[in-house]
Amino acid sequence: MLLQTDFVKDWHTELQRIMEQEWAMDLSQVPAHDLAALFFHAMRRRIEPRPRIIKLSTSFSCPAPHASGWASLRRKIEDGNDLSPHLSLQIEKVMAKDPLLFDWGIYHLHLGESAHPNNGNFVERTGPVLFGFPTKEIFHAIGIYEHGAWSDSSVIETLHSNWPELTTGAKLHGVASLTGNYTDEDRAKLRAAGVNLITPLSDGTFITALGGGYSTNGISTSGVRAADREEDKIRGIQDQIHVASLELEQALKVEGYDGTQTVVAHLNFASGNCWISFEGFNLTFDVE
Repeated sequence: MLLQTDFVKDWHTELQRIMEQEWAMDLSQVPAHDLAALFFHAMRRRIEPRPRIIKLSTSFSCPAPHASGWASLRRKIEDGNDLSPHLSLQIEKVMAKDPLLFDWGIYHLHLGESAHPNNGNFVERTGPVLFGFPTKEIFHAIGIYEHGAWSDSSVIETLHSNWPELTTGAKLHGVASLTGNYTDEDRAKLRAAGVNLITPLSDGTFITALGGGYSTNGISTSGVRAADREEDKIRGIQDQIHVASLELEQALKVEGYDGTQTVVAHLNFASGNCWISFEGFNLTFDVE
């Protein structure tokens, strides 16, 4: 059986569709070989819509002028709404960096209630913003901070003291001290230079990047790794199809395949589902 496949290309086409149509991204300057890594870099900067329980830190307090905005955002978090309108405008930029997120795994969300005057995909910007650490089931609300407090050490201290289980996986063992201490301002400069930091905490704990870290150009390291894992999976699916070519040939002959023509197979995506189809035939296979 003459079987032609390029499932990685099919996958890239779907990634491009999501980035351009759903995330409003301009990909005109993105090389094809960087697309997958940048997709997962961009996805890391978004929060998966799903209902979450909200837990407040012991020091959580919302300024009175933003109480209504926080109440509205809180309902959206609990209901599982898309929180993208409350995130940074930069989530529509392919290469945008987020050192707070990539270092400490913490998102910042604006508390606006009306639409942004220049971009209706977002709510209006607010000076104070919510800092939070979402997991699959829980949104850990750390506090309301001024926009720009990305390197404020009290943020990670509050997260760790309230929910130490969140930092356990990033904890370093056997580290007594760092060769030099750095200030919040130093942290901001080091992040800007692409340096992955070890964060010392006041209880003597040292942690690596909760957010997965970043490369020297600011791209999410965990995003790059996720892209590599997914591509390996896609190639594995393609290999399985070729291994099963004899069985496929028999199934296609039921539809009139004569055994001589080249059959082109595609990997398809829609509504969270994935399946394999064959040009000119009705045969399909779901992919788990």
